[in-house]
Amino acid sequence: MRSLLVLLFCCNLLLSCDDGDVLDVQLDFDKNLTLCGDLQSTNYILFDTKNDPNESLELLFPNNALAQSILIPEISGTMETMSLNSNVRFIYRTYSADPITYICQDIPDANVSVNQNYEANVGTANFMSTFEDDDNDGIPTALEFDGDTDGDGIPDYKDSDDDGDNVPTLNEKPDPNNDGDLSDAQDTDGDGTPDYLDIDDDNDGTLTRLEDENNNGNLFDDLATGAAVARFLDNTVSETYTVTAVRENVFTRTFRINVTLENIDLSILATDSFELGTYEYSETY
Repeated sequence: MRSLLVLLFCCNLLLSCDDGDVLDVQLDFDKNLTLCGDLQSTNYILFDTKNDPNESLELLFPNNALAQSILIPEISGTMETMSLNSNVRFIYRTYSADPITYICQDIPDANVSVNQNYEANVGTANFMSTFEDDDNDGIPTALEFDGDTDGDGIPDYKDSDDDGDNVPTLNEKPDPNNDGDLSDAQDTDGDGTPDYLDIDDDNDGTLTRLEDENNNGNLFDDLATGAAVARFLDNTVSETYTVTAVRENVFTRTFRINVTLENIDLSILATDSFELGTYEYSETY
């Protein structure tokens, strides 16, 4: 918790001065930022709120090319800066009730009102935008092969089917007991190559993906008559089928935008550097 005891010269709505007034500002926000606005909005607002007392920190900035490079970076580790001005604004507010029903609402809650409003006149907002990709295939990204096993142009860490056999990696049990140790990954044919990296899981001479008898992209529903396991795991059958079905690759990209304010000057706060917090969200590709 950051506690700042500062001298407040402007103590009423008319900004009249009284050198004897002191305001104890408890900036113990959780630093988990929320975003207002979308691609169609004129402006974005990144904000943090707290209760007891009811307060908010808000950073408003225009929706433009710079904002898009911040919120949707093409390169992880992108750094951008905005100077505070009439379009880029940093505001500290106190409220009569929980501000979450007031900020960013088209029609703010009538039961909530702003008690105090302090806006910085100068300063800069620095943004560090990073992202991580995860194919959610049951293998931690750090343990994925540093390359592209199936040569499809998608690196393994964001390839949901590492070996390109039309069986999702997750369904080939790369970590059966979820302990982070891949040494016990399923290896149906015992050839030393786990199924999730093996293009012929049962070693019957027919590529796994070509054992999709009904060509629907789901190899688990293709069983030979009287068989208890799917063809691609059954080395007693090796028929080859014409297969055109290809599973779409899906991965999740998690963005993190960290915001730090420098040289801001509010009537209640003057500091060289202040971490506003981090905004995090995920998109599926």
